[in-house]
Amino acid sequence: MKRLLPLFALLLFAGCCAFSEELPLPSIEEEAEEEPPDYSYDLFVKDIHSVPDYPRLTEEYKVRVQVQRYGRYQPSGYTIWVLDGNQTIMRQNISDPELLQHFEFEYYADSTQPHNMRAEVLSLDPEHPEPGENLENNIMRKDVKAYPIGYYDIYNWKVNWFYDFVGIQVRQAQAFTPQKPLNVSRIGVYVQARVPPSPGSKLFISLHEKPNNWGNLGVGEELARGEIDATQIAQDASWQWIEFNKTELRNDTYWIMLSYESPSTAGIEWYRAEGNPYGTVYDTQMLDLGGYGEWEYKGFDFAFKVE
Repeated sequence: MKRLLPLFALLLFAGCCAFSEELPLPSIEEEAEEEPPDYSYDLFVKDIHSVPDYPRLTEEYKVRVQVQRYGRYQPSGYTIWVLDGNQTIMRQNISDPELLQHFEFEYYADSTQPHNMRAEVLSLDPEHPEPGENLENNIMRKDVKAYPIGYYDIYNWKVNWFYDFVGIQVRQAQAFTPQKPLNVSRIGVYVQARVPPSPGSKLFISLHEKPNNWGNLGVGEELARGEIDATQIAQDASWQWIEFNKTELRNDTYWIMLSYESPSTAGIEWYRAEGNPYGTVYDTQMLDLGGYGEWEYKGFDFAFKVE
């Protein structure tokens, strides 16, 4: 019996080797399951903005809506809605959407009232709906508006701002030209009072037609006028406004004039930039009653708004 045990062990080992040769171990590639398709994607209303960024009154401009698709999967299509307030200005089905698409709408700046824009997209791929966690990106609300006529980019670091005196003997005037007819009802100027004006001091802001004389010097007929209590003007520059009845302006040149009355000689300073960055060379004038007593053109532009 002891002699048969080694022989039996040898036969058992040989059988195991034969069995392992007949049934090879599965490879790692055969065990790995095939990855399912990645259907995750995000339809994203990326932006709503105007072109140009700062349209001015009487200008034509565009409102642009941008829709972007993120993720590896491309849905078969989507629906886009664009509303201006309660008015639907676009509803369209988009097939085979691109990674980034633009939708533009023409506008005319007849007012500074904002347009309450709303854009929304919704997937049209019934078999592969957009993941729920991405749906918050499918809608955007944004106000788009036009801006007053004028020159008032006072926070532009590329512009060096100065100021010119307006007092009982010095008047200043700035011209502007609407591109199309426009109804206006307020004018703003950016001023300061380094020396506090005495009680009873007044700053007058008036709107005038262009002059009708040789050389076109000075200002023409007065169309509107308002006054500001000068004691309310701070030492730090601020916007000061006058309001008046709506006045229709043609496609023509008009002048804003600042004058000052006071029991003392203190006045205020009107902010301006060198080099005529706004308008033309002949759009700013000064009248020094203590000097030549005649209007003369200046090579700068004042900070002002008309709307």
